[in-house]
Amino acid sequence: VNKIMTKKKTENSIQSDMERLNQLGIALSSEKNLDKLLEMIVTEARSFTHCDAGTLYRIIEKRKVLKFEIMQTESTGYAAGGTTGDKINLPPVPLVVDGEENHSNVSAHVAIAGETVNIPDVYEAEGFDFSGPKKYDEITGYRTQSMMVIPMRDHTDKVIGVLQLINSLSPKGERIPFDEKYESLIRSLASQAAVAINNAQLIYDLEYLFKSLVNYTVKAIDARSPHTAGHSSRVAKLTRRIAEDMNFQTTGPFADIHFTDEQLEEIWIAGLLHDVGKIGVPEHVLEKQNKLDGANYQVVLDRLQKIKELMLMNGKLRNLQNGNAEETQDDQLKKELENLQDDYDFILWVNKPGFLQPEKKEILDAIAQKTYVDAEGNEQPYITEEEHTNFSVVKGNLTAEERIQIQEHVIYTRKLLKKLPFPDRLKNVPLYAATHHEHIDGKGYPDGLPGDQIPLPAKIMCVADVWDALTAQDRPYKPPIPADRSCEILRSGAKYGEFEKDVVELFINHRLWEKKPGEITEFPDEEDK
Repeated sequence: VNKIMTKKKTENSIQSDMERLNQLGIALSSEKNLDKLLEMIVTEARSFTHCDAGTLYRIIEKRKVLKFEIMQTESTGYAAGGTTGDKINLPPVPLVVDGEENHSNVSAHVAIAGETVNIPDVYEAEGFDFSGPKKYDEITGYRTQSMMVIPMRDHTDKVIGVLQLINSLSPKGERIPFDEKYESLIRSLASQAAVAINNAQLIYDLEYLFKSLVNYTVKAIDARSPHTAGHSSRVAKLTRRIAEDMNFQTTGPFADIHFTDEQLEEIWIAGLLHDVGKIGVPEHVLEKQNKLDGANYQVVLDRLQKIKELMLMNGKLRNLQNGNAEETQDDQLKKELENLQDDYDFILWVNKPGFLQPEKKEILDAIAQKTYVDAEGNEQPYITEEEHTNFSVVKGNLTAEERIQIQEHVIYTRKLLKKLPFPDRLKNVPLYAATHHEHIDGKGYPDGLPGDQIPLPAKIMCVADVWDALTAQDRPYKPPIPADRSCEILRSGAKYGEFEKDVVELFINHRLWEKKPGEITEFPDEEDK
């Protein structure tokens, strides 16, 4: 009877373990977060075998090493790697030493040979170098005894990692050898885990590729203008930083706001892509530093020089007619040269970006009315109508037409992003990116949306975008505006309906431009990948 009961108990235990293993396989296959998945593997393997500690290594083929991914010791409360936030500061285990396969380390041996090793007591075992665990024991007072090391094989039978379990425990908590019955069970678990890891890695690789393409595309677009390089990245980080800060608010207008990790990533990517439409803006407009640039401005200066030469030549002709010395400057010439110099100096001044006061505009208009007679006897204006239009810009350096071209970058952004097949968790990226220039009073662009129709992430991005434009160090057409003055400008904009007042106040009161954002990985380390 006892034998029959024992047999039934064993059969029930095996059946229970198999059912549990199947359930775990389903759980492993549904977990897409690689860190959580690795933690789950170690935790469940320890639970199956009733052991105190576990370590998971992954093979890094490029470097021919085993990298520590997860370490857990229940009796000491130690946990590192994965989602713990604590890095494992141990060097990786080499798979090759001095050109030879490393079979002296048990984990490396298992990775190379692909066989399970079950050791009752490492202090009595032969064939492997256990100086590392013994030294750890000596330092910490821990006692490493039994050890089971299992290769993790994927669906192609390739070993992708190693699972190391330490100190199987009896019901009384005593250290005992690992029961052989666990070997096939843990091998099965390790194989399921390896497949799940590969699936999670594939998803990660696709996301890594997507994020890399986003980053490189943004950098390429920003690089069109060296004066805005880095702008998109800064705006993305600052936008996310504000959103993260909202999550910590327990009172006030944002007390009920909570962005999930996926939503924060969506906001960050929208920030990266908010200016992608600038690819459709003509480069001479995008790069414009003054009211007239390059050759267009030089034509005006050359024309004024030409007018001066004509004045001098006409002066000489008058001297010949009046019997005066050729180089004599009569009163008429002196007056003409003096007025021309004034006009020349004014053109130098008015070409710089800034505010054109009404009285200065009158001077410009007077110059535009002036004409001269060229060498062919044709009457020509000092400045053309187009040049006059450019110099007449009241604020900044863009004409009305050029400003429209710049503003159209938001329309291009929307068109471009709507054509991309964003996954569901990033479906709002086009909306957020395309509405970051909308204003609360409905006077923004491109659609003139009122405040209640503008999504909160876009309102946040609007503030971040303006802040970076004000404080940027790399704009040749203006010096960076100090933080205190920039705060005043934001508050003024909020007062007159441009920005969301509550967002501005949160940003300024918490001085968020000085704080570091959360973990934002633009380019994950290749080793981590």
